[in-house]
Amino acid sequence: MDLIERYLYAVTSRLPEDTREDVKRELQANIEDMLPDDPSEADVRKVLERLGNPTRLADEYRQVKRYLVGPGLYDKYISVLKLVVMITCVVFSIFALLEEVVKTPVDSSIISMTVGIIVSVIVAIVEGVFQGAFWVTLTFAIMERTGADAGTNPFNKKEWSINDLPPLPEKMKRTISRGETIFSMICTVFFTALLYLNPELIGVYTGGSRGLTLAAPLLVTEVLRKYIFVILVLAAVQFVILIYKFIMPHWNRPLAIASAAHNAAVCILVLAMVSNKSLISPDFISWLANITKTSISKISDDIVKFSWGFAVIFIAISVGETIMAFVRSGKKA
Repeated sequence: MDLIERYLYAVTSRLPEDTREDVKRELQANIEDMLPDDPSEADVRKVLERLGNPTRLADEYRQVKRYLVGPGLYDKYISVLKLVVMITCVVFSIFALLEEVVKTPVDSSIISMTVGIIVSVIVAIVEGVFQGAFWVTLTFAIMERTGADAGTNPFNKKEWSINDLPPLPEKMKRTISRGETIFSMICTVFFTALLYLNPELIGVYTGGSRGLTLAAPLLVTEVLRKYIFVILVLAAVQFVILIYKFIMPHWNRPLAIASAAHNAAVCILVLAMVSNKSLISPDFISWLANITKTSISKISDDIVKFSWGFAVIFIAISVGETIMAFVRSGKKA
């Protein structure tokens, strides 16, 4: 029966791969012994409910009960850890490289410039490894302690029932795209690191006898710092949600609600930043007015219009993503 297969999957997916088949055969034999001849679905439900929560049953089959990250999450932890560390190392290295290229004087010797770039990139890689490993390990440790693992709903703490059994992998219709999740991770790390570590890199650059120089920064760093704590908090929440999306096999309602709440908070932040006219650097406005031969007041008005247009488009995309998340979470497997 489908319920039995789903129950077996729910138990064995939490165990190390080398023990899954043996446990599956043993548990399936136990279930068949507990069932009457020609069992009905009600009989199957009664037996599975007597066996109880698959998470607790899987714990009983484990020789070692608890880890920082247990067997049920370990494989996914390693895959997410490799992915996140790679992303953070690449992003941090790019920023370090750009910073060295921009700050190094043109008349510097090739050796000193090369050494500076190599040292900066190595430091950035080390920082990326530690940052990525810390946040991924923290997220999975929390999941382990709260009883969440592969195929379960980490947000739902109600008593377990048969209806909580996950669908079998080949029958899932609400699959979360791994590609979209990885792309979102890259964007989250990139833009958060850019705004927190090197916001001065955002601007207009010109080339000349002294090399590539910053002609006009886009943002006023002092004003941006007022929002940086909220930006970091929302980025951390977003990253946790993305890790859940990476390891979860399908959309569910609590995950859709968490994504919707995060999207709403980000939209509020965007509106607050757009409404703050002092966030845009006067140097950038002057530079733009100079190259377009337009008055500063006209450029300022155009920037305000463009900013609000961007905010409207951003909110529309966020609303669309939220609606799609709820639609996918409501689909039947």
